[in-house]
Amino acid sequence: MNANLAAGTPPDIMVLHGRRIPNYASRGLLTPLGDVLAGAGIDADDLTESARGFVEYNGELYGIPLDLHGHLWHINVDHWAAAGLVNDDGSPDIPYGMDEFMSHAETFKEATGMPFLGMWTNGLSRNWMALVYQQEGGTVEGDDGLPDINTEAGLNALNFLIMLRDEGHITDNVDYGAAQEIFLNGENGGHINGTWVVNFYDNQVADPEAPLKNYYVHNFPTVYDQPAAWAGSHAWIIPQGSDPDPATLEATLTFLDYLNDNNIEWARTGHSAVNTSVVNSDVYNEYPHRQEYAEFVPSAVIPPRENWSTAFESVMDEELSAAMIGEKSPEQALADAQTRLEDFALFE
Repeated sequence: MNANLAAGTPPDIMVLHGRRIPNYASRGLLTPLGDVLAGAGIDADDLTESARGFVEYNGELYGIPLDLHGHLWHINVDHWAAAGLVNDDGSPDIPYGMDEFMSHAETFKEATGMPFLGMWTNGLSRNWMALVYQQEGGTVEGDDGLPDINTEAGLNALNFLIMLRDEGHITDNVDYGAAQEIFLNGENGGHINGTWVVNFYDNQVADPEAPLKNYYVHNFPTVYDQPAAWAGSHAWIIPQGSDPDPATLEATLTFLDYLNDNNIEWARTGHSAVNTSVVNSDVYNEYPHRQEYAEFVPSAVIPPRENWSTAFESVMDEELSAAMIGEKSPEQALADAQTRLEDFALFE
């Protein structure tokens, strides 16, 4: 995309991660759509609040979201049952709050000898951010729009992750592929991964040779004051700038209208649909496990709508990893992340 923008040959339409929209919209590279969507038959008011947030920048709409995706809690119910952590109907007894979560983790480990939770530990920024926003007043963005990383909430979240590792409640030092394999092989009680694997994991259960037999999906664990889960969005954008060719814009909007009308098809993956009318529809809620993680949409946390947000995950993954492996203290890791993201923000 960057090469074509520089060459003056941008595409008529493309998909961009919603967190990157501020970087392009702030430079006048995207076509504002707030005044033209209704005329094309697209009801922007039907977008869920979280999905709409990903295509907004400074009060203007710069796209139509394709999905709302994020991290969920994928659970091996048979292992939970072996530890006595299920309800009378056989569903997992989901813990809420720090005390319940740690009690479940300790009970599970004692009963099964396995970690309660799996996650890939070389990419913790998303889980860390969710834990920050679960705390009262927790945020990664200050009132001035600049990064706000080195905070009490940030330190609480990082120390919690280190404690889970130290006490053997999470898998340690594994990448994405290994973490997923551990869960699918039945070697832990659950796994933090995205909406994008729901149907894939559900298909594993249907395979008689697969170790995973009884699968449940819940929202990201709530261990602090309120539910919060990292979220992202793929969004359709029109990178034609503020003065697009009228005929091209009309044709592109016709295509966008079709895509929006059929948004439920992409939601088959496990991602959340982006239209309230679809999320509340019977058809959508009959998809596998959707009712189990229905609270994901209202708990979804949108990354800051600032240019420095583009660097957030790469910087935070490096610094959080340094703390997890003992190269830095948690305090130093967060201080360094704060400095690096401030430099990025101020440079922009």
